[in-house]
Amino acid sequence: MKKFIIVLFTLYSFNIYSQVEIGVAVANDIENDISKLGLGTSYKIFPKVSLGLGVMITPFDIDDDYEIMYNVKYNLGRFNFVGGFMKEMNPKMDSEPYFGVDFKLFKNRKLKVFYNQSEMMKTIGIKTPIF
Repeated sequence: MKKFIIVLFTLYSFNIYSQVEIGVAVANDIENDISKLGLGTSYKIFPKVSLGLGVMITPFDIDDDYEIMYNVKYNLGRFNFVGGFMKEMNPKMDSEPYFGVDFKLFKNRKLKVFYNQSEMMKTIGIKTPIF
C-alpha cells in the first residue's frame, strides 16, 4: 500500500508540474504612458482552458501603484483569449472586468505579445514563462 501511494503521489506531482506556468511580463499602458512589470501564474484545468492570476506593478512611478488580475484563458492555436477581473490597489477602486488577447510569436518558443483592455487601462506588452 505504501508503494502504491508513493507511485500515485509521484504521478500526481508530475501532472501538476506540467500544468502550471509561471511567467514575467513587461508592459506599457498606452493611455497613461506608464511602464509596468508583472508576474503571473496559470493552471491548465482543461486542454484549452486555464485559470490565471497576475500582479502588475508600476515601479518607475512615485506612487508605486499595483494591480491584481484574475482571469480565464481560452487557447486557440497561437492565440489566447483572456477575460477576467482586475483590482487596482486604490482604496476608491472596485474590481472591474477586463479582456485581452495574447499571441505566441514563435511555434517552438513561449514568448508572447499581449494586449489587455479595461475601462481604466489599455496595456500592451511582452511576456515569457520562467517555469
